[in-house]
Amino acid sequence: MLKWANKNPVILLFLLVAITFVVADGIHIINYPPRSIHQWRQSDCVSYAKTYYEKGSGLFSPSTYNLAGVDGKVASEFPIIYYIGGNLFHFFGVHYGILRGLNFLCYLLGIFYLYQCIGLWMKRSLLQIFPIILLATSPFYYYYALNFLPNVPAISFSFAGLYYWLMYERTSSNKHLIIGTLFFSLATLLKPTDGGLIWVAYLAVFSIKFLKHQFTKKQLLQLLICSVMISGVIYGWYTYVKWYNDQNNNHQNLLSIYPIWMMIQHDIEYVFNERIFGFWSVVYHQKIILYFLGLCLLLYVIRWKALNPFLRLYTLFLILGALAYDVLWFTAFSDHDYYQLLNVMPAVFIIITVVEWYSSKVLPKIPAKMSLGLGVVLIGLAAIAIRQNRNIQHDRYTQDMYTYVNPDIYEVEPVLRKLGIKQTDIIVSAPDPSPNITLAAYNNPGYTESFNDNNYNVSLFAKKGAKYLIINDTAYLHKPLYVPYTKKLIGKYKDNIFIFDLR
Repeated sequence: MLKWANKNPVILLFLLVAITFVVADGIHIINYPPRSIHQWRQSDCVSYAKTYYEKGSGLFSPSTYNLAGVDGKVASEFPIIYYIGGNLFHFFGVHYGILRGLNFLCYLLGIFYLYQCIGLWMKRSLLQIFPIILLATSPFYYYYALNFLPNVPAISFSFAGLYYWLMYERTSSNKHLIIGTLFFSLATLLKPTDGGLIWVAYLAVFSIKFLKHQFTKKQLLQLLICSVMISGVIYGWYTYVKWYNDQNNNHQNLLSIYPIWMMIQHDIEYVFNERIFGFWSVVYHQKIILYFLGLCLLLYVIRWKALNPFLRLYTLFLILGALAYDVLWFTAFSDHDYYQLLNVMPAVFIIITVVEWYSSKVLPKIPAKMSLGLGVVLIGLAAIAIRQNRNIQHDRYTQDMYTYVNPDIYEVEPVLRKLGIKQTDIIVSAPDPSPNITLAAYNNPGYTESFNDNNYNVSLFAKKGAKYLIINDTAYLHKPLYVPYTKKLIGKYKDNIFIFDLR
């Protein structure tokens, strides 16, 4: 088995990923609507895709179902995945599996290109795929790989960009430089932070190597020109988003930093103790894997001089970049694990660097039996990682604590259509603290409790043309704000979702 694995590492890698997918019930999850952790953000993403499909709007005119602002128009990350998904709906129908599948394809692409990168430093073997499988099975990385958010696609495209720039370094081929630049541009458009760290760290290492006369001025100039182009793309999109949101009077999306200095000491301690080292820790990886990462970090420091010169420096810049990012977005770590996905990059490169050192410096000097024993240990760790990922995915999709809104909302659309409620009719939906969870489930534009105040609530929405009120919690039938609008019941579903005519 170990001999076969060493001869066929790429087959083993994707076999392990396939096992991870099946064991974690990916066959069913891929068709799930937005649910579990960050259902709010998932529903925003789904809204972009569905409104592209329903409105037939262009790539640069994204919108969601929530009509805050002008006709729901609002932008954040570059919406290319949602746009592609919305157009695929025309051919295959509206299926959540299309959007989840697009993200998962990006995840697989990232795995493939990271494998290609490692192959530039190590011989193809079981050791080469070990760091990748630890990344691929990290429960929160996998969770967002099979989800609607752009973070994992951004990281994946940055791995592709890194590979082509590494190839440019070796071949001086402009083709590799251009392809890498395109991948980095796409990665940073999706997420400037998650998609940009790999690029910026590489640029830093390349600059240092140039100062050591390892590259020509022409190579540095070409790389800098491409980096200016990438920066221009980021700035251009950011400027467009600000203009677009200003034009449509919609500023619901965070476009700035969320730094640690916004927090008081007590809150900082809470995030460290209760969230990062408490609640979130199990979704990073199984404890044994985290201890293994700690050991790799220790070896990285102790064996610094013996490490691959590029990898040790590149990993250092990834660590420094991640630490800077953590300070600038630390406040978000309290409730958003996807804001922490950027940290998988320095983590996986710490392991890659140490594994490369072991492969080139230690392995040739040890007996074959010891090498065989290490292979068994690595396969065991991979099995532990796959099992932990399965457990976390199961918990996230089945535990009641991750159910934030009545799950029956995803079954209601056919009822609405039978009642004569058109897909273009404006509705008010409650309870729903998010902009789009219930609206995206019903496939109707309208308003929720998001952004509500004394002057912006159902009373105003009825005056602005909302035709129907949909209540998905019986307690809201007696809430003073909504009682005046519950006089004309026209339908209900499962005795817990009620539909009223506001006209």
